[in-house]
Amino acid sequence: MKKRAIPLAGVLFLCLACVALGAGLAVLWLGGGAPQAPQIQVSPPPVQTSSPSPTPDTPSPTPTDETVPEGNPAMDDNGLPKDGVYVTDARAAYVSGSMRLIIPKLNVDVPVLNGVDSATLLQGVGLYDYAQLPSEGGANVSIAGHRNGLRGGQITDNMPFYYINTLTEGDYLYLTEGDTIYQYQWECTQVIEPDDWSVVYNRGYGCVTLTTCTPIGVADHRLVVRGELVETYPLSQDFSYPSDTGKE
Repeated sequence: MKKRAIPLAGVLFLCLACVALGAGLAVLWLGGGAPQAPQIQVSPPPVQTSSPSPTPDTPSPTPTDETVPEGNPAMDDNGLPKDGVYVTDARAAYVSGSMRLIIPKLNVDVPVLNGVDSATLLQGVGLYDYAQLPSEGGANVSIAGHRNGLRGGQITDNMPFYYINTLTEGDYLYLTEGDTIYQYQWECTQVIEPDDWSVVYNRGYGCVTLTTCTPIGVADHRLVVRGELVETYPLSQDFSYPSDTGKE
């Protein structure tokens, strides 16, 4: 078998390629190896300039009704302790029936009696000894009531707090005291142990707290419904007492 001859032109091409490759490797070697990654240039931070100070010729802005709210003292924190129970002077002087509790959604409109003993709660809803009054400002007006009645050994729903578990977002509760209507909006509903007194502590804002027994017929826990004070109105026979935010 004859060996195949390589054309002269091919030999010359291979030689030139080897020379070029060798020159390229030499450049890389002499230059310190592979090219370095480009460096990120960090710009210097901008120089801060001081804010212009007012001059005597610059009048101060005049407050407007929008920027300076009138406020409502009944909603403000009155500074009372938040970690215990106590009797305020206003509470000690409370006269039974001086307030009314109105829950339009439940068709409840009843006087708030003085105390939460058994005899009082058989007549209606009562004000805790450790409650504050709405007029004290930032008050937690805590009120107790029976969940159900009994007739012929059967549970009845004729007590004011039977349906308070149905109150929900947007529902209103009201208290009237003196010449003022206090409007509260449902805030939360919870179940607690019967010896948990923290629910009647001052909350640092105006609210009403309703407590009753649960479950119905067992009554080994307490159902708590709280409403946050959102507005006050002058007492008037023409006030409509809307049941929720959608009825205003």
